[in-house]
This record gives sequence, structure tokens and C-alpha cells, in this order.
Amino acid sequence: MLLTRLKTGLIAALLLPLALTHSIASAKGYAPWVGNTLRDAPCKGRAQGYCPYDYTQRLALAHNLEVVENFHFTPPVERLERGENGSIPGDIDYTLSAWPNHHRALNSISRYDLGYPSKKHQPMIPVECYFQRAIGFSPNDGVSRLLYGIYLHKSGHYDLALTQYEQAEDLSPHDPQIKYNLGLLLVDMEQYERAEGYARALYAKDFPLMGLKRQLQDKGFLKQAGSGQNPPVN
Repeated sequence: MLLTRLKTGLIAALLLPLALTHSIASAKGYAPWVGNTLRDAPCKGRAQGYCPYDYTQRLALAHNLEVVENFHFTPPVERLERGENGSIPGDIDYTLSAWPNHHRALNSISRYDLGYPSKKHQPMIPVECYFQRAIGFSPNDGVSRLLYGIYLHKSGHYDLALTQYEQAEDLSPHDPQIKYNLGLLLVDMEQYERAEGYARALYAKDFPLMGLKRQLQDKGFLKQAGSGQNPPVN
């Protein structure tokens, strides 16, 4: 989930102009900071350096992606074990500067912020600002909206999370992960009937995660039609 010493950092810096020259026509040019923090302050971050690339186009931009992932978003960074060029948030920030909607990096910075209350280094900017920049940069990327919804959901901002989940569903109406997470949110919001509708549709297609089913059954929902009994949880 969520991102080399000085020598490899210098190598990365030397490679950047080559990567930029190689696919400048494929870069989207500019990814401004947009929106406000959850405390209603304007989102601000580092000035754009290495050209921003759209993660949904990563297969066509594999060389550019390798430059960042080989020197900044390495497996230890993604697993939140250690930074490669300083702090974990610093390497993730560099990654998201170059690839604003890098799904795995967004997931990692979200996990870092939510799961490390005694973390040594704070994220370089509020995490919600990374997500808003990603969505502004690639508005048709449903995964970024899903990940933002999960972050908002886990941090207790239910109404904002609902908006992101619903917009993700509009973009990817057949994605079961979106429907599952939306169902979990609806349970937390005590909208049990609506959550039950998502659950029935998911489990009719053998969706493997049972958390939504268990939560609804604990609340007395998701009964088998005509039996008055809750179906067993596998």
C-alpha cells in the first residue's frame, strides 16, 4: 500500500529530462492545486516540476512511470516501511507531483495519514488536497474518487464520502468495489434499506467480501425472502 540514497536520487534527477523529452506530447501539462482542506483552508502544495502524467494512461507511459517508481515510490515506500530519499511522505509527495492520480500512491498516503497517529513525519500537505488535485487533473478516473471516498469515510466525513462514492459509481457503474464500499458507508449512515439493495446485488454475483453482509445481518437486515431468517454468512 502506501512509497535511495543520495546517489540514486541524483541518478533520478539526471533521468528526468530524458523522460520529459521522450513523451512530452503525452503529458497533460498542468495539474493545479484546487479546492479546500477539511478545515476550509485553500489547498497548496509544491510547484509543478516533473511533468504531470495521468495514471490511467500508465501503460502507454511505462518509461515515465518507471522513473518515479524506481527512485521514489519503491516497494518499501508503498508498504510504509521507510523513505528512499528522506521521509515516506516526501517520496509519496514527489510521486503524486509527477502522477497526480497515481492510485497506489494515493492509497499509501491515505493509509499513512489514517494509520500512523504517532508518525514521525506528517504528510507534506493535507491528504484531501492530493485527492482533489488528482480528481481535478483526471475527472473521469473513478478509482481516485473511490479512494477519496474511502479516506473520507474512514476519517468520519460521511456526507463528503457519499458524494465521492456516488460520483465514482456514475463513472464505473459496474465496479463491485465501489458498490461494496458505498454499502458499508450506508450502514454507518444508518441507511440500511439502501445498503441492503447494494448487498443483495453484490452477493447475488458471489462477491467474496462478507463484511457488508455481516453488518447488515447484525442490524436485522438482509433476510431471505419469505423465510424471515437471515441467510448464513459464509
